[in-house]
Amino acid sequence: MLNRTGSPWLIDRGVARDLAALVGWAPGTGATALVGALAEQVPSGTLAKRAAVAAGEVPPGADPEAIARRIVDDRNSGRPTPSWSCWALCTVMAALVATLDGVPVRVAATRRIDDGSPPVDLHSVVVVDATICDPFFASVVPGPGVDEVVGVHRGKWSRRTDEADGRWSLEVGDGRWPRRLAYRLVAPTLDGDDVRALCAVSVTHSGAPTGPTAALWRADRATDVWAHAVGGAEVREWRRDAPDAVWEGAETRSSHPTWEAAAADFAVRTGISVA
Repeated sequence: MLNRTGSPWLIDRGVARDLAALVGWAPGTGATALVGALAEQVPSGTLAKRAAVAAGEVPPGADPEAIARRIVDDRNSGRPTPSWSCWALCTVMAALVATLDGVPVRVAATRRIDDGSPPVDLHSVVVVDATICDPFFASVVPGPGVDEVVGVHRGKWSRRTDEADGRWSLEVGDGRWPRRLAYRLVAPTLDGDDVRALCAVSVTHSGAPTGPTAALWRADRATDVWAHAVGGAEVREWRRDAPDAVWEGAETRSSHPTWEAAAADFAVRTGISVA
């Protein structure tokens, strides 16, 4: 078992228990179950980052206890919740694992390397139980040292490739995306200061959309909402043909004149209000 004082991701146990209960994750059931629970209940996207940038602050991610408190408080009070970046979701996941399961867990940084990538697009993942977990995309794939290199989770396909220098790269895709995204490991272990620095980098260098977005990955569907740069907004729902389907499914889109109208549609579809 990990020396609990050695983890950079320990948070208040009461806060960790409250968030685990909110998302429906039982400690001891494993990392894959936690990725699914977060993907069901905690929106990924740009809203928390946008609010921080507007306030002249570094986007959240380095303080998972504050993020966990915000998620729980928003939901318990009935307030709309922001959507969260990969950095925020990964540190929160690592905090739940470290605090409630007490097993070794790392937050790692990757860099997007596919042909469609901008010059700088850094992304985070969680490595735990010989598994590479991405709560932002809801993907799970066996980690380094495991013979199996392909994973399918919540309709998200991913493949790990081990490289000669000891690093690894990932491909991620699903039936909605026009291309698979590819990432290569940059830093295998981050602490809070590292994450804060990378969140600061993301203000000016990022592959994420600049407008408001939010997404949830449920057992049978993915639902996301985003604002168009030219005005208006859209809600997209991707229903997979079967729980283990990746490439097969049906997509529906609903256009709205404003972000607020689209966010209201998203709330009706998912039961979670975002702002």
